[in-house]
Amino acid sequence: MYRFLMIEDEPDMAANLRSHLDRYAEAHGLEFDVTWLKTAFEFIGSKQPYDLIFMDIGLPGIDGMEAAQLLRAYDEDTLVIFVTNLAQYAVNGYEVGALDFLLKPVSYHAFSMRLDRALRILDRKGEGNVCITTKQGAHVIPYASLVYVEVHGHDLEFHLEDRTLELRGSLAKLEEELEEGRFVRVSNSHLVNLDHIRSVDGPTMTMSNGDEVTISRTRRKETLEALTDYYGSSR
Repeated sequence: MYRFLMIEDEPDMAANLRSHLDRYAEAHGLEFDVTWLKTAFEFIGSKQPYDLIFMDIGLPGIDGMEAAQLLRAYDEDTLVIFVTNLAQYAVNGYEVGALDFLLKPVSYHAFSMRLDRALRILDRKGEGNVCITTKQGAHVIPYASLVYVEVHGHDLEFHLEDRTLELRGSLAKLEEELEEGRFVRVSNSHLVNLDHIRSVDGPTMTMSNGDEVTISRTRRKETLEALTDYYGSSR
């Protein structure tokens, strides 16, 4: 059973989110353990474990962004989806590793798309990893933490959620080693994790860590087809 937390000070908005959760659970034959808190004070004080947090940004006292910063001080893994009236505030969520954001009033369509992505990540946590060796030693990297890989000459840069690792290597060889269908080569120099793509605007992809990656013209069709297949195969 998944454990979800809603931090929302407006009862109507909390009821809206809960209604969407109930509808989604019924449609997909799932069970959710849902907790509702009205302030971030209650959440920070409890430090209870959750799989996913729907965090209102405009909270009284400690706002949602501040609460997420406090959360990341001791927990780098819990998924956070911000809920807000203003999209520009949610963009700052990349700084605290937020998965995504929802604009109020929250429609079921938008909600279900975000929850699809969140559950896919939760289901795949701990499934698959790649082992690399840098000058600092060996590193076992879970697929879920690998945002994208970039090549510079004969050097590879592994861009993770919280850091970047560098080593000598071949992008083509790495592509053969990684899980097929989860990673896609979007250019001669970039291999990205489909789980971490947040938006595609023309030739530009925005990744979960806020970085922008350019899709080459020759690989655009292949990339978009991979995205469609990947998200189309989710719940």
